[in-house]
Amino acid sequence: MFQMLLLILTLIPFLKNQAFNPDPPVKAHQRVILDTDLSTDVDDVGALAILLNLHKIGAVDLLGIIVTSNDPYSAVCASSIDCYYGLPQIPVGFIRSQRPLFNNSRYTKCIASEFPSKLHSWSEAKESTSLYRRLLATSPDESVIIITIGPLSSLQKLLQSSSDQNSTLNGTALFNKKVKEWICMGGEFPNGKESNFYRHDPQSTVYCMKQWEKKVIFCGWELGTKVITGGIGLKYKLNPKHPIYRAYELYNHFEGRPSWDQIAILQLTDRAANFFSYSENGRCQVTSDGCNTWLNVICGNHRYVNIRPGTDSKEVASYIESLIF
Repeated sequence: MFQMLLLILTLIPFLKNQAFNPDPPVKAHQRVILDTDLSTDVDDVGALAILLNLHKIGAVDLLGIIVTSNDPYSAVCASSIDCYYGLPQIPVGFIRSQRPLFNNSRYTKCIASEFPSKLHSWSEAKESTSLYRRLLATSPDESVIIITIGPLSSLQKLLQSSSDQNSTLNGTALFNKKVKEWICMGGEFPNGKESNFYRHDPQSTVYCMKQWEKKVIFCGWELGTKVITGGIGLKYKLNPKHPIYRAYELYNHFEGRPSWDQIAILQLTDRAANFFSYSENGRCQVTSDGCNTWLNVICGNHRYVNIRPGTDSKEVASYIESLIF
């Protein structure tokens, strides 16, 4: 009896630690949330395919997909691609309160109708802000990488959000606690005007730049234009019944397209350092019309990506396409 009592007393501290540890175990070395405007261009599809494959091999833990688009088929399209890659459990978020909705995509409606999906309608997707908050709240501190490859409307809504059932913290406090860094496909560096920053919601860009306190890596417009993927080479590597094949076929019949979004995803890979270099720390300043200017300030925690001199753009393109199928 005395030995049993001694054993119980010995185990109490261990059991208490187990009971009060709310953080789930880290299953992969990079926890990622993708925020995409999947609908307007086809590079989003290529980027999502790469990220799903990185998840399948354990290089990343893709927590969820936030679709920042007013296309009613975009969320279902994202879910269809998830399902094709054998990952139907990855949740998809959508700004469900936005109106009006327009199907102006060349591929989302077809992908959504031709391939099985966990969602039957955009209305079945998770509300984007609530999903963002749940994924962050259930992650360890300083563990999440947010990748945006579209407008920053959903990210702004996260930062402006109030406490809810997921966390007592407001949005800004929650991301400060949980996010490790932000990888942003947007802007043109060192100075310019790029679509994700100005076309749809420039005020969200201005807001996020002012509020974001963590590290940011920018992949500017000038990078993707140098690396063309989605041409005939990809066509003959994919099955015609593959959703990525259909997306590129529907978008421009495999004429090729700049790899803006795929390069942002490549920043997660070990080979990124072979192809890219990074600016010194500074800050990206954005005006109300979406124009960006680079400021060389010592206290800044922003950097932007450059292609290393001598890098063969065709080698980068080949690597990107190898990660899609």
